[in-house]
Amino acid sequence: MIRWFKRLTPETFKNRILLAVLLFVLTPIALLVLYNFKETERVLQENAAAKNMEQLEDIKNSFVDVMSIVMKTGLLLEQDTTLRSALQNPEQYDAIKRKSIVENRFAAIENSFFLTGATVYYTLLDLHSNVYTSFNPSNALDYEELKREAWVEALGKEGGERYFWNPSDSNYVYREQTKSRNMLSLYELLRDDGLKPFAYGRFSIDYEDWFIRTTKGRQGEGAYFLLDASGHTTLQSVAGDSIKKSVVEQIVSTSGEALFTALVDEQEREQYTFSYIPELKGYIVKKVPLSLLFQEVDKLKQRFFLGFSLILLLFVLLIYFISSTITVPLKRFQKKMESTVKANLKVNLKEDGRGEILALTQSFNMMINDINGLLERLKLEERQKQFVRFQVLLAQMNPHFLLNTLNTVKSIALERDQDDIYEICVSLGKILETTLNTEVDLILLKDEMILIDSYMDIQKARFGHGITISYEVGGELLYALIPKFCLQPLVENALLHGFGQSLQNGHIHIKATTKNALLYLEVADNGVGLEKANEMKASRKRKGIGIQNIRESLQLIFKDQSTGVSLDSNGNGTRVLMHLPLLLSKPYQKEDKTNVADINR
Repeated sequence: MIRWFKRLTPETFKNRILLAVLLFVLTPIALLVLYNFKETERVLQENAAAKNMEQLEDIKNSFVDVMSIVMKTGLLLEQDTTLRSALQNPEQYDAIKRKSIVENRFAAIENSFFLTGATVYYTLLDLHSNVYTSFNPSNALDYEELKREAWVEALGKEGGERYFWNPSDSNYVYREQTKSRNMLSLYELLRDDGLKPFAYGRFSIDYEDWFIRTTKGRQGEGAYFLLDASGHTTLQSVAGDSIKKSVVEQIVSTSGEALFTALVDEQEREQYTFSYIPELKGYIVKKVPLSLLFQEVDKLKQRFFLGFSLILLLFVLLIYFISSTITVPLKRFQKKMESTVKANLKVNLKEDGRGEILALTQSFNMMINDINGLLERLKLEERQKQFVRFQVLLAQMNPHFLLNTLNTVKSIALERDQDDIYEICVSLGKILETTLNTEVDLILLKDEMILIDSYMDIQKARFGHGITISYEVGGELLYALIPKFCLQPLVENALLHGFGQSLQNGHIHIKATTKNALLYLEVADNGVGLEKANEMKASRKRKGIGIQNIRESLQLIFKDQSTGVSLDSNGNGTRVLMHLPLLLSKPYQKEDKTNVADINR
């Protein structure tokens, strides 16, 4: 995962900043603005749908008003006594008088509806073979032919409907008066006060003309359509416009009981609002392109993205400028560092620039100076080590001669059966061999104990004292690694300072314990104590061996690890306690010899 992330992210600091700003600043802002635009479009769609529904409601109410005019026309004609008399008793009037009465009544009703802008076409058939119209028919009127039409037969049936509507009545008016293909007609059976039929009436209105006049002032708001029950377009306000077949299917499949419904065609980016008109058995539909709804929003989008692009460009330039003030000095600094490295760290960088770059340059120069100082100290220490090694080699010449001489004395004592001299030579030889082995700083505790025993054997043979020594060392602690000759000087101090020159009988006890990964070594004697020993110090010709030497040896070997030497004394003796890191060397058996291996720290 981390590897893929590194591959996808730029390598340079400048491009990383740019990518971070684009991903975490500009991109969220752009997404938020787009989301707000989307929500604005949604609200605009909802508001537009509500507005369109109100418009369709107005158109629908206007259409209902026109239908009410048609209904009123039939009611007025039915209640007019003069007209009723002419239609019931045509023999009482001559043809011209009777026609004049009917036409005048038609004209009076037309004048009463003048302000509505709707024209009603009247057709009356009395029961005496007379036909009256308020228009010029496209074909000559034949009473017998009209009486055989379906609407007359439907009204003439006993128990049939008194009136009904036909939204698709063929236009029968002279073409000079109206060119509409269909008329909305009300077929009504006119009856007198005794409910006796006296005429058949057909009251038609040119609803295509009404539709055109109603939608004429709304062309900029969208296109209007009238659909029949099957979804076929009967009228449209914009010539050549149409509704997609899939949208028509959705409209037709909608329940006719729904007052108003809105849907959006996402492919064509168009919104449709429609309502069912029961009188027409069809639908009135308004089609609005979303581009028209979102015209202002699109302008805002264009302005926003233009401004956003300019801001993005300026932001990128600004980021490159700011990052360049960091990356360019860093590149220069990198080149200077490379040149300094090639010059073996002997050249300091020029401290120019400001801010973090200046601080970084100063810190680098300080580091170079520290490194050069450290190198000088290392060289000095190396020269000192070489000098000390040379001095050790020189100093080893005499001890080697002494050891060889000691071996000669030991051989002579062995030949002459001088056992005491032989034992002393063996003990002294062990001490000299350990002293000459300068390559080893740490030895086993048990080997240190052997050196102490050798030293005590020499002292007993030399002075003949009765001082004894005992050890309290656990099994595995015999293999603890300690600096060589760290205990022997303490035993020597006990002999010289604790028991004095008298070397009376006494006892020295050496104890080894562990605690918290530390080895504790204790050397205790029952001598005169530290205070009295100091009083006797002035009378001794030989200078005592100081504990400070042991402290320095521990510090040189173990560096900063936990070490220490403490001294405790009273009138009954002296106790020296030393602690150092616990290092165990486990023994192993090989060819019947015990060896030391696997040092565990």
